[in-house]
Amino acid sequence: MKAQATASGTVLPPALRTVVEAAYAAFQHYGAPTGTLDVCLACCMDEAMEREMRRLPLRQISTRHFYEYNGSAKSSEQPAEELAYFLPRMLELLAQGDELHHSTELYLDRLGNCGAHALSPRERAAVDAFALAFFREGLGQVGREPSPFNGANAFDILLMFHKGGVSIAPLLAHWLQDDRESAVLHYANASYWDFWGQREIQNAFAEDQPEFRETMKAWLLDAGNRQRFAKKILAMDTSAMGPPAHCTCGNCMGPRQVLESVFDMISE
Repeated sequence: MKAQATASGTVLPPALRTVVEAAYAAFQHYGAPTGTLDVCLACCMDEAMEREMRRLPLRQISTRHFYEYNGSAKSSEQPAEELAYFLPRMLELLAQGDELHHSTELYLDRLGNCGAHALSPRERAAVDAFALAFFREGLGQVGREPSPFNGANAFDILLMFHKGGVSIAPLLAHWLQDDRESAVLHYANASYWDFWGQREIQNAFAEDQPEFRETMKAWLLDAGNRQRFAKKILAMDTSAMGPPAHCTCGNCMGPRQVLESVFDMISE
């Protein structure tokens, strides 16, 4: 199956295109909002942008619309039908690696602030399937390769889904089984910078998310998980990995140095 282009011309990998189209199908019965969106028109979102977002065909709503929509002041509990109408397009732009908020962790904040039972089982399944496909695809790219992660580390992505009300357990289960070197590099990089220093998740957006912090801590400290990743690191050929290209002292933390440091920490 060939990769297919989005409305903006961006080509999505087949696995992501499949789950994006499934999301459009699951949410297709929602109509465009007829009243003012749940945004602040006084200072957060331009009135013309707000009108366009309600009136444009769904697949033509742009990244800029969502950036203003997501960054606006909003109700503590979201109008579920409004968000459900926009969600397939939001997920499509997310799959393209577009910037939907000033912080990756908050991309799906509106979804997480809908009521606990806002989504039907079919809708929830579509979102969960998207999350798993998105995470798997992102783990497959590192460095400057195009990626739906768009430069965010894997822990930021997990927190984004958690704040969106998506269970991260299937994503962590996949990561543990993913033997691609790119997935191991993501594990080493995210855990080196955002966990092992203090053995606590280091992210300001996780400070009010105790369930996320405890889930991640338990997964990272689990002896079996540590052993599994240690074996994966040992199996990698790191001989060609040097310090970062910009390094002039030879002591910078490049991929090989991060892998070696993480190996030492998880082997203790």
